[in-house]
Amino acid sequence: MEIILGFIGGLSFLMIWAGLTQPRVVRPQAPTVQQPQGGRVGFFSAAVAGLAAWFQGRGVEDTTWRGGLNARYLRLLKQADWYWAPGEAVAPTPGARFWNLETLWAAKLLTAAFFALGGLVFVGLITLALHWPAVVALVGLLAGVIGFVDPDNELADAAEKRRRQIILEMGYKVPELRVYVRSGRTFVAALRYLTSRPGGPFVREMYRALHVYDITADLERGLRAVIERNGMCEPLVNLCGDLLAVLAEGGEVGMVLEAHTDSALHEQRRQLRQQGQDNTQQMTYVVSATTLIVIFALVGGPALWTVISSLGGL
Repeated sequence: MEIILGFIGGLSFLMIWAGLTQPRVVRPQAPTVQQPQGGRVGFFSAAVAGLAAWFQGRGVEDTTWRGGLNARYLRLLKQADWYWAPGEAVAPTPGARFWNLETLWAAKLLTAAFFALGGLVFVGLITLALHWPAVVALVGLLAGVIGFVDPDNELADAAEKRRRQIILEMGYKVPELRVYVRSGRTFVAALRYLTSRPGGPFVREMYRALHVYDITADLERGLRAVIERNGMCEPLVNLCGDLLAVLAEGGEVGMVLEAHTDSALHEQRRQLRQQGQDNTQQMTYVVSATTLIVIFALVGGPALWTVISSLGGL
């Protein structure tokens, strides 16, 4: 047991020393920009900065296993709108837990360390109470695996949630955009009118494309940026791809919006049906779990108490 307590004390000292003495990691691409507020990595990220940099590797172009994994993480970060690109003064989602590959790996390693420490303490207390060998407490370190993959699940859920939001919003906004173009407005004027009104992630993406157009006078560049950020949202990628083709060839944008209106409505209805089925399935799980708890409280609980009482009487 002394070994376990010594390990816990040493790890705690390492975390406190690194957090208080090491400088906070800043983005070298934008040294004058403050980091997003509300992130949960905190000042302890300095303790694992070096290890996180090793996991990050040489970048997305790395041909090792790290390169493919980091490329996937980068796509998820952009789809979730958590990625803070170099040169941007403000993070797209200030309250995100992480906003680039560095902070993602730091969060994974820190969460794994905290889960492993918690598992070690929990199993250690059980070992102490049951008088098992002290080496059994090391099994609690396996909880670090759960902590290591937990940020992956959080990031994937955020990316999927935003993808669904875009699909649902396109069912309303693409027909609206088609009406503006059919009424005689140019496509840029229709985008300005659409983005001047409140909207969700789809409207924000169109605003970003329009912002690029205002700076570079190149709408195609803005649409390519939308595709690059939302590679996991197929309806939006298809819409921007067809718009790029029409703008490059000088075709009629109204025909593209006409075709994508039907597609957007179809995807919206499919998404709503899928969401309804998922909600029904989740509600079934909740009802089943509640029923089992009630049955145990009414039947199993008294029976168990009777058995325990009879054994105590012996």
